[in-house]
Amino acid sequence: MKTSGSKIKRLMAYVFTPLISTIIGYAIVAIIFSPFFGVIYAIGDLVIINDGSNFGYTDLDSIFDENAAEYVVEDEDGIVHISEVTIPSYGEHYAEIRNRRIGLQAPIYFGDSYEILRYGVGHNLNSRLPGFGGTLLMAGHNTSHFLPLQDIEIGDILNLQTNYGFFEYEVFDINLFHRDVAANYVDFAQMDMEMLIIYTCYPFNSNTIGRAVYRMFVFAEKISGPVIDILVQE
Repeated sequence: MKTSGSKIKRLMAYVFTPLISTIIGYAIVAIIFSPFFGVIYAIGDLVIINDGSNFGYTDLDSIFDENAAEYVVEDEDGIVHISEVTIPSYGEHYAEIRNRRIGLQAPIYFGDSYEILRYGVGHNLNSRLPGFGGTLLMAGHNTSHFLPLQDIEIGDILNLQTNYGFFEYEVFDINLFHRDVAANYVDFAQMDMEMLIIYTCYPFNSNTIGRAVYRMFVFAEKISGPVIDILVQE
């Protein structure tokens, strides 16, 4: 005759053990794909917060100093040691993006929340900083800071200035994607080049505020600027 203890063990084996395994499995998947999900939400939500208000050039918090880059020590190979770099905290204004031909000039903040995009360009936290290689992903409103993107062309140069250097990125592709699939075209794993991706809602028409389903993506490759050496030197 089976005891109540053995029944409890069988219950654990057939019910709770698979349940726990399932929970652990979902947790692992969530951890692995969290950067991807973050991009999906960020790109999709841009339409909701693209409200067309005239936001001023105002800082939340700022570590940006337009004169600081002139004093950064850069070796003959264009390498800057990590000790010269101040990593921005969430919500801090740490850089500027410019293109004189189209009249683009905007502050870049670390993070891309609703509030941040009211003040400037938002840098996705899952992407890299200038000079660190890989992919940089930034967003902005098409009614304010990224309105000049309606005139951007392949071959244009996007200038980024940080406290630790000046960077140039040449536009090599401009494309439109539906917001539901746009995240598929952002590759955070690639290390073949340092690539800047900036995007905004499309079309550039105030009548689509809150309803735009397309995103305009601009892809640009780094052509000049320092490389950050992340190896700690004694």
